[in-house]
Amino acid sequence: MDMWNHKELPRALRVSAIKKELVGPQAWRARKALDGGPCSPSAFKAMMDALKKADPKIFKIADKLIDRRPPPADPKPTAARQNWAYQRDAVTTALEIARLPKELFRSPSQLPERKEAPRSVFDSDKEMKSIEDVLVLRDSAIRDPDWQFVTDQLYPAKTFDNGATTLTVLLANKLELERQLGVDLIYVNETLNAVVFVQYKMLRGRDGEDGYRPDGQLQAEIERMDGAAKTLAECGVDESCDGYRFGTDPFFLKFCKKLLTHNDQGHVPGYYLPLSYWKKLVDTPEARGSRGGLIVYPETFGRRHFTPSAFVDMIARGWAGATTLQTSVLIPYLAEIMRGKTGVVLAVETTRSLDESPEEEPEFAERIFVPPKPRHPGRKRKAIQL
Repeated sequence: MDMWNHKELPRALRVSAIKKELVGPQAWRARKALDGGPCSPSAFKAMMDALKKADPKIFKIADKLIDRRPPPADPKPTAARQNWAYQRDAVTTALEIARLPKELFRSPSQLPERKEAPRSVFDSDKEMKSIEDVLVLRDSAIRDPDWQFVTDQLYPAKTFDNGATTLTVLLANKLELERQLGVDLIYVNETLNAVVFVQYKMLRGRDGEDGYRPDGQLQAEIERMDGAAKTLAECGVDESCDGYRFGTDPFFLKFCKKLLTHNDQGHVPGYYLPLSYWKKLVDTPEARGSRGGLIVYPETFGRRHFTPSAFVDMIARGWAGATTLQTSVLIPYLAEIMRGKTGVVLAVETTRSLDESPEEEPEFAERIFVPPKPRHPGRKRKAIQL
């Protein structure tokens, strides 16, 4: 309805007069909505029919406020539109994690139709100097020396400020990050010393009803994540309260249900799953199609997933992600890559005193089996049948 097109009614009409004219199976929903709250399309139709009976003149005015033009068709998930949706969702998610107003980020929900399609949600921003696909996001004031180069704008960066909180969005070197980590979003929460990695995947169909079939690309990305996770595990166990996490998995997959429609805002609807849970899910019968192929649908996840709001709250409070020990290793590594240095390897340095020597494996003597001597030589053994 066009709520901004105000029209003065010829006379007042009581809500009770409309309720008296309500009939049909949706009358109870319409009656409930008239007391305040949302209204379904069928209940709204019953309400308008009742209004027409109660007062035709007022109905005529109200009927003109309804916009009956068909909405634009849902966008088809092309590669460019998906990339736009992933970037926009990543920035929106980062703003919410950092508790910054989403109004600071003004970007259309769909890829703008232009002669030359934009490659980034920051194309119109004059502060951005180059465009890549992968986002690295971090919050808090820049207090670590490894991040000081961001203030010089040597690399494409967009900063959002609100009070004492600063969120910096960096369009990073895609090749090196993708080669080593296999993720689309890296969120560095410097306030709580945690790092979270997210890989986006799109379900097929209008509302994800055609599912998602894991392919070789996902397998290669998972192998990169596993390599990074194995390296981070060498940091040891973080026994501090600040380093406590619900689990040891900082990697997540987000399966997007569909692209945002023309009037949608906020997150791309979807499901967040920890990578470790995804590995278990694909080994279950629920992840198999009618012909035995590997495929997942929205109903495959059931209630075992994080909603965008739950994911944001969990990350914002530091309950998931890399530990403080792992974050101290990750920040210099990410900073080196964003400085343009190639061949940077994620590694954990371990030290050992000179007095220590690797323990030698004990030598085990080979055991030879010697059968016992018979008690009565030459006598045939008695067979007992059970």
